[in-house]
Amino acid sequence: MAVLGIGDAHDSGAAMVGNGSVVCAVNEERFTRNKNEFGFPYDSVRHIHGLGQDTDAIALAWIGGNALISRLVPRWGSLRRRMWRREVPKPSRIGMHLSNLAYRLIQDQHPRKMWELAGAYVGMRTVRKRLGGISKELAGKKVYMMEHHLAHASSAYYTSGFKEALVITLDGAGDGLSGTVSVGSNGDITRLAEFRASASLGILYGAATIACDMRYGEDEGKLMSLAAYSYPKRIDELARICRYDARSRQLVSDIGTRNEFLLAEYMKDHILSHVEREQFAYAVQAHVEEQVLKIVKQWIEETGIHNVAVAGGFFSNVITNMMIERLPEVKSLFVFPHMGDGGLSLGAAAGIDFMLNGKFNARQIESAYFGPSYTDGQVGKAVNEAVRENPQELEYEEVSDPARHAADLIAENRIILWFQGPMEYGPRALGNRSVLALPSDPENRNRINLIIKKRPYYQPFASTVLEEDAEELLQDYAHANRFMTGANVVREEYRLAMSAASHVDHTTRPQILGDENPMYRRLIEHVRRMTGTGAVLNTSLNKHGKPMVMRPEDALWTLMNTGADTLVIGKFVVRKRKRIGQSGDSEGGIPARQTATE
Repeated sequence: MAVLGIGDAHDSGAAMVGNGSVVCAVNEERFTRNKNEFGFPYDSVRHIHGLGQDTDAIALAWIGGNALISRLVPRWGSLRRRMWRREVPKPSRIGMHLSNLAYRLIQDQHPRKMWELAGAYVGMRTVRKRLGGISKELAGKKVYMMEHHLAHASSAYYTSGFKEALVITLDGAGDGLSGTVSVGSNGDITRLAEFRASASLGILYGAATIACDMRYGEDEGKLMSLAAYSYPKRIDELARICRYDARSRQLVSDIGTRNEFLLAEYMKDHILSHVEREQFAYAVQAHVEEQVLKIVKQWIEETGIHNVAVAGGFFSNVITNMMIERLPEVKSLFVFPHMGDGGLSLGAAAGIDFMLNGKFNARQIESAYFGPSYTDGQVGKAVNEAVRENPQELEYEEVSDPARHAADLIAENRIILWFQGPMEYGPRALGNRSVLALPSDPENRNRINLIIKKRPYYQPFASTVLEEDAEELLQDYAHANRFMTGANVVREEYRLAMSAASHVDHTTRPQILGDENPMYRRLIEHVRRMTGTGAVLNTSLNKHGKPMVMRPEDALWTLMNTGADTLVIGKFVVRKRKRIGQSGDSEGGIPARQTATE
């Protein structure tokens, strides 16, 4: 028996956990192809239900607050998300102030009991009704509600492998809180502190992202990357917006956390009007690092627990995670691979599964390949249909060793699209839905940006490093991070060899690869034999603005609609046919010397 977890806010999804083990986990965006999809995850639930696993109960993440409003008025949450993505205009200043008044009244959800009762009633009714459209069997199961930050804490603790851990959550806001501190011990999670939503490091960082004309909830990584382009800069005004007070054990704000758009306007008026954007990014990054390190150090001292597990959207910040791991007080750090709200469904399922079955898995998850996989027959059918529909554009061949074939292409400095096995869960490409290239050619960053990603110049690409080579390549290597949730500094003697997969500050965001993905490991081993470096540049397989691909058809669409020319998918190699006089891609002419075939 198992528990089906559901997250039905932004980045919605579903997951199944049984007897302490993850059965499956997937997000709705991969089915709908709408990035960070909002609302009830019909397709995700259908997929998991179709696996045939008996379902014991339903776990629903979120209770009150935004979830309550969104379940009553789905259009409200969807519109808010579209404003974050800049698909519709943001409110006027007057509109921001009006919405901020309402926000200030409800953000901390006092009295909490009222929000919980109302949210539980609405949540159970709506989820049963929506499940009824999928399966009468599912609609009849008992529904358990789990508070937002408990679901985050559960996602980190129950997958960490720590028998005892200090568990910290931080994000924008959820169920009236922006963060929590708990202790996980023998399967039980006991909360020690909680931070009110009216003081939020996540909203501070997100508003700073908006202030730099980027997208809230999506482009925070760009702000983190931009920070590396400034000399050290301190901005004291940031402490007034949000800081950690060790005496009260609280995040506090002198101005109160405002509507994210209004807070961004405040930052523009009071800070960005007299500092450069790079300086602002550096100061914001340094400020939040300082506050988080204070939290970690104080609670390690008070609990005496040195294993730390974290979740919540804030911990997508790999530089902060690197700083936590460097603390002498921290023995080991685990960051849940799907740290944002997209991981709430798995956290809720894991927590309710333990409550019902009492089975605690004291081993860390070995991989995050929790999504759908496809047979050779399904892949072959998709390839044949794509080539039949586009005979002048595509050709393919079947190869006996896809990993060796892909490695040969990479060693020739070709950029390839790579599709194999089950899909990764979370925002990181971990070698099954990836774009791969040599890390030693710095021009590969520009080439991938030109033909596929179209990202800002200051945003780096990640890497996959073989575990046995990690200590040689990375000067601060301590633990094998399988999930690309932290950063390391590349050793000076290998900075040229890793130039395309590292940042201006010489950090890289590595996936340390063990034996969990044999085909991908074989590919990189072949690359190492030919180039001398056991690493590749690895970024997610998707076109800019689209989610990571899930199905073979999605990968083939990406090949056709970007400047990439080669896709290794299952045992097939699909190529674009070269045309006489061809000088660019399908989107505006990439010079021939800059295409993936150079």
